[in-house]
Amino acid sequence: MADTPVTRLMLITPVLDDIDAFEASFEQALGAGDVAAVVIRLAPAPERVRLARAKALVATAQSEGAAALLAGDDVEDLVGKSGADGLHAGTAASAIEAVARFRPEKIVGCGPLASRDEAMAVGETGADYVVFGEDRGGRAFEATLERVAWWVPIFETPCVGFAERIDDVAALASLNVEFALLGDAVWRHETGSAVAVAAASAMLSLARAPVP
Repeated sequence: MADTPVTRLMLITPVLDDIDAFEASFEQALGAGDVAAVVIRLAPAPERVRLARAKALVATAQSEGAAALLAGDDVEDLVGKSGADGLHAGTAASAIEAVARFRPEKIVGCGPLASRDEAMAVGETGADYVVFGEDRGGRAFEATLERVAWWVPIFETPCVGFAERIDDVAALASLNVEFALLGDAVWRHETGSAVAVAAASAMLSLARAPVP
C-alpha cells in the first residue's frame, strides 16, 4: 500500500505587470513556511522585460527552496532562459504540448481543469500535477473538494487543490491532497503574506500530527 501523501503548500502569484512592489511580499511569504513551489504569472510585456521579471522571481523562489514555475501558454521560451524549474499550463491542450517539449527535464503542471476528462487526459500524458479549483468564491471550493476526493484515491499523478481561504488548507489536507494552492488568500491577507503562509503551514503541521 502506498504511503499517505503529505500535503505541502504551493503559491500562485497575481498577474504581475510590475514586480518592484511585490518582491518583498513574495520573499516574505516563501520564507514563512514549507512552500514546495510557486506559480509565477506575468502580464504581457516586451520579451526582455518579462525575462528580467521572471529571472528575479525565479531566483528568489529557488533561494528559498521552492520550485519556480512560469504560468501561461506563451512562456515556453522564458522557461529555459529564466532558469525556471518548469511550466504551468492553463489548458489541457497546452499541457500536452508542454509535456512533450519539456518533460522530464522540467516540471509541467496544468490547471484549473474544468472536467474529469481533461484531468485524466493531462495525467495520462505524464504531467507532474493537475489542479482543481480557482479563486471564484461561492460554491467553487465545494466543487474543488469533490474533485480532489475523486482524484486522490485513484490516480498516481499528484493533485493540487486550490484553497480560497487559509482555513481551506485543512479541508484539503484531510483528503490527502499532495498540494494545497494559495493565491489571493496570501497576497491580500490583512496582516501580510508571511502571516498567511505561517498560518497555513501550521494547519498542515497539525494535520500531520498523529492522533493520540
